[in-house]
Amino acid sequence: MEKLSIQDASRRLNISQRDVREYIRNGELKAERDPDSEHGRWLVLMPEGDWQDKFKSYLDELDASITRWWWTNVSKTGSVHYLENTGIENVEPDYLCGHRSENLWSAVGHTANDRCIECLMRATERGLPLFEEEVSGS
Repeated sequence: MEKLSIQDASRRLNISQRDVREYIRNGELKAERDPDSEHGRWLVLMPEGDWQDKFKSYLDELDASITRWWWTNVSKTGSVHYLENTGIENVEPDYLCGHRSENLWSAVGHTANDRCIECLMRATERGLPLFEEEVSGS
């Protein structure tokens, strides 16, 4: 089993060192004292498989549950675009077609004809969910 310092485990698991320590305290990650360390530093026993932080899992579930189609302007004109990347703080949305915008606006209730054809083609090619049930006038 691989053993890493708290700092290295933090990088590998993509969580803060504070979170690594918290997971160790509550037993969700295992750790032991390094016998070769002068000061008895902790080594994290790296979990096998695809371990994921609870908050990241929550964000992934939330992300999967929301619509992928968004307007790129407040007037909700033009095409709705497929949002490729979302995050906690999505400053500049990334759409599949490469279109850029400063913000995004809900496209719930848009029609199939409102969709950017390039986004639709790329989403279909990648097998991404289209959420057809949210589209009116399909």
